[in-house]
Amino acid sequence: MKFRVLTFALLAGVSTPTLVLAQSAGEPQKPAHDSRSQSGLTAAPTDFGRVDIYGNGTAQPAPDGVNRQDLGGGYMIEEEAVKTRSTVTRDAIAKMSPTANPYQMINLLPGVVITSTDNSGLNGGNIRIRGYNSDQLGLTIEGMPVNDSGNYALYPQEYVDSENIEQISIAQGSPDLDSPHIGASGGVINIYMRDPSKTAGGFVDFSYGMHSTAREFARAETGQIGDFRGYVSYSHYTENHWSGPGSNERQHVDFKGVWEPSQGNRIGLSVIFNDALNNFYQNPTLGSYNTLGARSVGYNNALPLSYFVAPAGSPPGAWDRSANQASLYYKWRINPFRNLIVSAPSTFTISKDVTYDVIPYFWYGYGNGGGATSVTENATATGNSFYYGRFNIGAADWNNNGVVTKNDKGMYYNPSITETLRPGLINKFTFDLGDHKLMLGYWFEYANHRQTAPYAFLNADGSVADPYIDSGAIAIPGVGTPEFRNLLTQTVTNTGFVSDAWSLLDDKLTIESGVKVSSIHRSVYNFLPGVTPLNTQSDLVALPQAGFRYKFWDYHQIFGSVGTSFRSTPNFALADTVNTSSGAYTPANRLAPEKAVTVELGHRYQSPLFATSVSLYGSHYENHQISTNIFLPNSGSSVSTTINAGAVDLWGVAAEIGTRPIYNFRPYLSANYLQTRILDNLSTSGATPAGAPISSINDFLPTKGKHLPNSPTWTGALGVDYDDGHILGNLAAKVTSRQYSTFMNDESISPYARIDAMVGYRFDDIAFGKKPELRVNLYNITNTHSLTGANSVKNNASPTVGVYGNVVSASAPTYYVGQGFSATATFSMGF
Repeated sequence: MKFRVLTFALLAGVSTPTLVLAQSAGEPQKPAHDSRSQSGLTAAPTDFGRVDIYGNGTAQPAPDGVNRQDLGGGYMIEEEAVKTRSTVTRDAIAKMSPTANPYQMINLLPGVVITSTDNSGLNGGNIRIRGYNSDQLGLTIEGMPVNDSGNYALYPQEYVDSENIEQISIAQGSPDLDSPHIGASGGVINIYMRDPSKTAGGFVDFSYGMHSTAREFARAETGQIGDFRGYVSYSHYTENHWSGPGSNERQHVDFKGVWEPSQGNRIGLSVIFNDALNNFYQNPTLGSYNTLGARSVGYNNALPLSYFVAPAGSPPGAWDRSANQASLYYKWRINPFRNLIVSAPSTFTISKDVTYDVIPYFWYGYGNGGGATSVTENATATGNSFYYGRFNIGAADWNNNGVVTKNDKGMYYNPSITETLRPGLINKFTFDLGDHKLMLGYWFEYANHRQTAPYAFLNADGSVADPYIDSGAIAIPGVGTPEFRNLLTQTVTNTGFVSDAWSLLDDKLTIESGVKVSSIHRSVYNFLPGVTPLNTQSDLVALPQAGFRYKFWDYHQIFGSVGTSFRSTPNFALADTVNTSSGAYTPANRLAPEKAVTVELGHRYQSPLFATSVSLYGSHYENHQISTNIFLPNSGSSVSTTINAGAVDLWGVAAEIGTRPIYNFRPYLSANYLQTRILDNLSTSGATPAGAPISSINDFLPTKGKHLPNSPTWTGALGVDYDDGHILGNLAAKVTSRQYSTFMNDESISPYARIDAMVGYRFDDIAFGKKPELRVNLYNITNTHSLTGANSVKNNASPTVGVYGNVVSASAPTYYVGQGFSATATFSMGF
């Protein structure tokens, strides 16, 4: 049923341009360069001044969008913002393997640290920018937000196919005023899709590589039809895991249509559909990795024998399906997900001095992170209990056979399912008042976020019958449908923003100032029995920003900004939780939102030959929200919750340099130095009630003065691109210093470096084929095996004496293991 609903929505979205955008106009004009144009999310991407040096010759872009002129091989553009911003263009994106996800595309930019389990990018990973984690960053596609509406997580493997991405830019400091985010206390990542071509035709590529990697992509362009043009593309991608059993499969559709009835008036429509079924990799502890190496990443290839054999002394017919390591069976560790992203970024010229930008959007997602768990029926309701909410149903008849047998164990598919429906609307008016540009805007969103976790029978051979559990969830007579989570989160966001860009000294000096006011009301309905049925939280916050940019001499400019940002409390912090094994209960932990202040001061040099950017930055944020395990008094157990870890300071220096073509070479170099400090000690119990006695489960870890986990002090990157129109090649190297994996800084991973490369050849047109191209992308060419980052950050990895003298027990962090060498060959061609 879910698939039919989603398929209908996809077809309706794709057919809309035919019905609504039945006219068409000429090729869209790039916005004229205007330093006072506050290029927020509703603005078109820009790329100023493509200049050719040393007689390399200019040419029309290749069918994949490569123009051979962009700075640093596509890792820089000329920038005019009052804050630090870095951009990757098609010149770089088109030369990566088509399997790359957006995280991998921006890996070389200053301040960026990515971690992933596979080179292909199909299993996602994590990203940090200047010490801010992925769930503290905002991400938009075509102007609309795509973070998880509940906990702000990102899933880069679900987004646009690489062939359809025109640019990816990152604002490393604070979000722009019109950034539609309530969870971005750090910076933002903006993805822009390429515009349709005015010439009918298309583009195809085929990629094959190690570990049975196979990917096919095809895009068809309508060309200019009256005032309309558009394209639709389809890709299919499969691969086997590089360690252990398992595979990934992804089917993806992108559509973009543009209707331009007149100059300055444009209606766009973008539709992105993704359907994927992946197996997870393991994230081992340091001890497991040191023992097993790369093998620690793989799950079990087969069920243990004891899954099929009754344990000794069991009654006749008893079937033990909860043997050791049964939960590590790879067929249970799956991630099925479907999502639909629709946005219509449009611009209307009301008069010569007034423009109106609007982005209506809709996000739908349905899927889960699959797993399996054991449940023990117990006729005496003692021994292994099982809790549904706060009620023990360990003696319930799970098998629905009318018989409850003591210690009758069963293994059940038990995924964590999420379904999201998220409509929104962003509006912005821009008034040109001569020396001033005034912007007034409003953003509204109503997000419905349904999270459930039912149980379902497995097939006789242990396989999963329905990864989505569209039907087949177990219902127990007299109990209902047990779940370990059953939430509905409704989030209503109302945000207004106003800003002014003031131009002085013949446009040499620009001063920007503004403020955003956000009202967020979040209702979390919890349908588990015995818990608080509804928790609400409302936030009202004003976020001012100011900045300047001053041009001097021919190619120099200095810039500076002060920006504020915030992150509303994640939804899971507003829900009571119950441990299904012990019944341990912890109430919702209402937290104040994160609030941050970021200051930047920098210099840019932008000449016909090369460009540089250097910035000094500093941030202070309070109410750092972290997910952790806390110990429960009188229970002897712990539960996962979100706590306020206090304040954090960070500061550093970021730099990048890129050249135009110099004898067909375009090098790029970036570096980032980062210092972080935790300013408070970390509570081991989430909160300390007034007058409560100090104990081993109610103490503080001495984290004050420690470094923030997953925040390396040094990162550096080098990219070198060569393209003479036929011979292609590039090299991309990234060095990352040591990273801590606990707040106590008592466990860390070593520095590591990775080098990727590409070689290829672009042919002249052959018959109907335009610029056929053959290239090979090589990942981790030194075959370095290393941990690349912490997947699960912990408080302390070793028993630690707390502030009040109690020994705080340890918990082992888990890690991403970087893949060794791999290669992918791609053939592409326009037509």
